[in-house]
Amino acid sequence: MDYNRLQLDGTNDEVMRIRPLPDKWKAWGWHVIELDGHDIDAITSAFERAREYREGPTVLIAHTTKGKGVSFMENVCEWHGRVPMKEEFCQAMNELKGPLGDIV
Repeated sequence: MDYNRLQLDGTNDEVMRIRPLPDKWKAWGWHVIELDGHDIDAITSAFERAREYREGPTVLIAHTTKGKGVSFMENVCEWHGRVPMKEEFCQAMNELKGPLGDIV
């Protein structure tokens, strides 16, 4: 489950509070594994731990940042339902480029 704490029109706490999310899953009988959803090693480890758990269903709660790595998208709700214009797309791709240089 991607848990970036945002909805289309605001934060979860402003629109529809869902905390404490892990406790809710546990109350329904699920094994909960929380992880950093931006960390590949953490994701891999969580899948391995989930595979090993045999007592019931498992949910992975990946704590993420909406739009991570793109300056004008990070933690901005409107990007849940908006397509970037060409200039925005180019800027986003170049901000995500890493060591490869300009993409567009």
